[in-house]
Amino acid sequence: MSAKPVDRPSAPDWDANAHYQDLRVATDYDAQRFTSLAGRVFNDLERRLIVRAFAAIRAGGRIADVPCGTGRLAEPLLAAGYRVHGMDISQQMLDVAARRLSRFGDAFTTEVANAKELLPPPTPFDGVLCARVLMHFALDEQIEFLRGVAQLTHGIVVINHSFSSPYQRFRRGAKRALRHQAPARHPVSNGEISRLLSGAGLRELKRYRLNPMVSEAVYIVAARDGRSGTIRE
Repeated sequence: MSAKPVDRPSAPDWDANAHYQDLRVATDYDAQRFTSLAGRVFNDLERRLIVRAFAAIRAGGRIADVPCGTGRLAEPLLAAGYRVHGMDISQQMLDVAARRLSRFGDAFTTEVANAKELLPPPTPFDGVLCARVLMHFALDEQIEFLRGVAQLTHGIVVINHSFSSPYQRFRRGAKRALRHQAPARHPVSNGEISRLLSGAGLRELKRYRLNPMVSEAVYIVAARDGRSGTIRE
């Protein structure tokens, strides 16, 4: 049986940064979300998709995972042969990730960091993953966060977000009525995605959906140079 959820993302005074620095939240995070049948299926599909999104980067390439959280999505990237540097504002989350990924040795490294305060590194990463975070903040804060993340690479940035459409808004209302786990606080429409990427100095290259009938998750591959037009899959 999975642990009782402790997230309260719909509360007006909910602080994402403080929340994820709670040791209990870090320890129970994956168990609360990915132990049910639906959670296990989603987890498997998402991990496969993340590796697919970085397929243009050769094995051995360096990927920054911001925020890394428990290392759930760093794990398939490491298994695919990439080197991953996990960055998170929460030392508690990084400690969980380090234990989980210890078998990969020095291919996985960690750093406590605030994405909004990042500076361009001396050696840019080949790519950056930014998953399961932007939807916690209002759009202006999302832009600030993603702008910091984008500075880490001259390559691709893979972004996970919650997509807002008439159908998804209907689903969100139904989830609230049935008292299911509260949905993401700040999902984005197509127009807001354009504003988000433009504000961070990025252009969309490709878009993936796991299953739009049952999930609002959207995955966007973006780059600074905008070397091609949008391709949705």
